[in-house]
Amino acid sequence: MGMRSRCGLRHFGAFCMPQGGVQDGIPLTNDCTAQESMQVSCIKPRFARLLASLALALLPCLAAAHPHARFTYQIEPQLRDDAIVGLTVRWQLDPLTSLFALRGLDFNRNGQADPDELAAFARQNDALVAAAGYFLRLGDAEQALAFTVTRGLSAQVQAQRIHLAFEVALAAPRPGPLSVRLFDESWYVALTADDPPVPAGHACTGTVLTQPLATQGWGTQAVPVVQLTCSPA
Repeated sequence: MGMRSRCGLRHFGAFCMPQGGVQDGIPLTNDCTAQESMQVSCIKPRFARLLASLALALLPCLAAAHPHARFTYQIEPQLRDDAIVGLTVRWQLDPLTSLFALRGLDFNRNGQADPDELAAFARQNDALVAAAGYFLRLGDAEQALAFTVTRGLSAQVQAQRIHLAFEVALAAPRPGPLSVRLFDESWYVALTADDPPVPAGHACTGTVLTQPLATQGWGTQAVPVVQLTCSPA
């Protein structure tokens, strides 16, 4: 049920861990007291925990405007017999989200993101994005193509930016062009294709188009759609 915070905004799935809580076997600390947790003093909409489930709890009340985070992504097609059989999708978190996330996941306070901390961060957020289908749609506007996730989120840090990746397999090989869209309908996160959208030197290239799509309460937004085209080996 939606709740109203002291910031006067209606939101869903509010998250504010009390001090001394434990998640994934790791003690959590943040600026929210148990009473504030019950009163939902921190603004967190439906994907509040998304990619900053621990870190964004450190933020004060956020502004009303969406999106709250902006990620860029690259797509690496997996090929077999010149057909696309799967994709590796990599997200790069924006600098501000990365900053707070790195502070929030540093449980042992050694000033760096250790492998076990990054693994816990990825594992917790994987369950959330999985419920949203990883924001991923394959195929054109008329017909979506089926896929399965073969590897959930993994996390690493490069130049103080958090990078997340997951892998999917297509239900059937796709020899022709393939449209790929990443879109969060809540508009909490804006996902933008990198330039280039496919790693340099790959047999496939990506052309970025835009598609106007309705969000949940934030109007119509221009959403990138990557058209993948692959050259025969």
